[in-house]
This record gives sequence, structure tokens and C-alpha cells, in this order.
Amino acid sequence: MALTSPFLKSSWRKVNFGDVVRNVNETVQDAQTCGLERFVGLEHMDPESLHIQRWGLIADGTSFTRRFRKGQVLFGKRRAYQRKVAAAEFDGLCSSDILVFEPKGEQLLPDLLPFICQTEGFFEHALDTSAGSLSPRTKFKELSRYEFPLPALEEQRRIAEILWAADDLTNRYLKVLEALISLRYSYEDSIFFDDANENFQVHLSDIVQINPSIKPKLNDTDIVSFITMADVTEDGEIINFQERSFGEVKKGYTVFQEGDVLFAKITPCMENGKGAVALNLINGVGCGSTEFHILRPKNPKDQMFIYFLSMNKKFRQTARRFMRGTAGQLRVPKDFLEDYFIHSLPTLEKREEIGEKLTDINRGIQAQKKCIERAKEVKNELLRKFLRE
Repeated sequence: MALTSPFLKSSWRKVNFGDVVRNVNETVQDAQTCGLERFVGLEHMDPESLHIQRWGLIADGTSFTRRFRKGQVLFGKRRAYQRKVAAAEFDGLCSSDILVFEPKGEQLLPDLLPFICQTEGFFEHALDTSAGSLSPRTKFKELSRYEFPLPALEEQRRIAEILWAADDLTNRYLKVLEALISLRYSYEDSIFFDDANENFQVHLSDIVQINPSIKPKLNDTDIVSFITMADVTEDGEIINFQERSFGEVKKGYTVFQEGDVLFAKITPCMENGKGAVALNLINGVGCGSTEFHILRPKNPKDQMFIYFLSMNKKFRQTARRFMRGTAGQLRVPKDFLEDYFIHSLPTLEKREEIGEKLTDINRGIQAQKKCIERAKEVKNELLRKFLRE
């Protein structure tokens, strides 16, 4: 969607960042006597988010002495490519790798400043002026030379209102996403880790074939789906199929069939959540990375129950403890999957119902993520239209 700017940019005057913004370098030696409770490091700031969701407690100890105040803007000067900018919503201390900005005089509205720092031009300038190999940093002296067009105050007010509305929309989507993810985890915990009735414990291998053999009735010239580890996301989806002749990939790769569950066994892919259900395979057959374990439900109705169990964070944390191999080449062994206990296994009909419910929740999660991405795209388009030359 193309957005047009309703503002007359020809009347805007060009200014240097340092003409309208000051770098606040206020320090305190005894933060608690000043009533400060929280501190913020770069690790607490999320890329492309203006909101600080995490922090440390000064009472637990910190070496930070730089003070920031509510309403000021925090900018991560180290590794500026991470795009860390935040509008402070409370007073506190921050890392020396964070610059603290506020408007100088009355030429620039405080509400617009965070968005100026989020523009592509400002980030490019910060990167171009950064020095250092491992941890490049920029300086306010360099940032102060950044030139940009400044609207009149009334236009600044209107632009800021629009941009904050776009930011608020993104945050609303994020809150719904967090609620859906929390719902999924809570539901999974109640199903997969309820050991109230241990008389119904079974091994995963009682309902799943682990790495079963498959001999497709295909000619070497027949086309099959080829899936690399890079084709599988950490959200549990296959995002790309390559086409290969069966003769080209039938040896030296993992062979699987329609409906199988793929489980990444190597670090860090396993810990990061890579896995998927193999669906819509060409000729019903897929070949791919040998770093996948294949989980084939003995009853097709168990497909989604098994998939969500294999994607569960607690399941993968347990798998992590049983990995074998050398550093960087650790893998989940087949026997972990074969011997894994499922506590209080529901009936087949209930397992199918659980899979359907988790599928519905997951659809909501994926839809919400798409809304968030679209909201971010709109906000970035607004930034380009309103705050660039």
C-alpha cells in the first residue's frame, strides 16, 4: 500500500541533529538516594521497538551511573545496526553504550524525537560514523551532524500523533500475540506434562515410528520435494520446497513421506525450535537434511499431537540434556525419542481433539504475527513519507 504525504515539505527547513537535540550526560553516584530503582542495558532494549519491556534492579547491583529521565530518548550507540531506540517511560540508570537525547529549545517536539532516531537516514548515518571492529560505536559528535528536514511545530504534532497511533497498533497486536502464546504453552503443559495419572505412561515409540525406512515406488526420474534445514523455520513451518529427481537424492539424504513430522536434531537448530509437518510433498515423498529425525505417527490421527509435542519448549529442553557429540556438533540421539515418556497419555480421540485445538491456536498466532509485520511495514512507510527529504 503506497502512502502519500499530506504535508508541504517544500516549506520545511533543514537542520542538523545537534541543532535541535542535546546529548544529556547526567550521572549519579548513589542512585538509590535519588529514588531510582531500575537500570537499562542494551540487552534490555528490543530492536525496532520504542518500548522498554525489561530492566534490572539497582538494588541487585549495577556499575551504571548515567541517568535518564522519563520522556527522554535512549539510543544504543554500540552496534547501531541493531536499531535500538527507546522512549523512556520511567526514570533510571543506563549503560554508557546508550546515549540519552532530549530536544534542545522549542524547535522540536519531544514526541517526534524517537521517530527521527528510527528513520533509515539516521541509522545509516550512525553506521557510517561508527568506529571499531568487534563492537563498532558512534559518538554524539558524529550524530549531531546528521541533517534532516524539520517541519513546523503544528505539522510535527500531527506527524507524531499518526506515528504514535501506528506504534500503538503494533503494540496491541503484540499483546494479543503474547496472550495466544501463553495460552498455547499453558494448554500444552496441562496435556504433555500432567503426571497426575502415571498408570498411563507410555514411551513415545509406542505411538510413533522413529526414523522408519521408506522405499517409494518411484523411478529415478520422478520429481520429489527436497528440503534443507534452511527451508524449515523456527516457528515450525516449511517455507520452501526445492524440486529434485528422486535418483539424485535417494541416497545420502533423509527420505520421508507425506504427513511425517520433521525434528531437527543438531545444535543449535534443535534448541531454536526447527521442525515441521511434511505436507504437500511432490509425489508424496521428500528428501532432505540428514540432521532431521523423522517421527511417523502409527495412527494418522496422532499427527498434530506429535508435532506439537516435538515443538514444545520443555520437550526440547529435556532433549538438550541428552545430546551427544562434540561442541558445535551435538545431536539428539534416536534413543532419546524412543525412550521418552509421555505422562498420562489421553485416548486417541482426545489426542486428535488436542491436535485440532493446538492447530487453531497456532493459526491465530501466525495470523497475529502477520498483522504485526504489516503494522510495522505501515509504520516504516509512514516514517519514509513523513521524515525523509
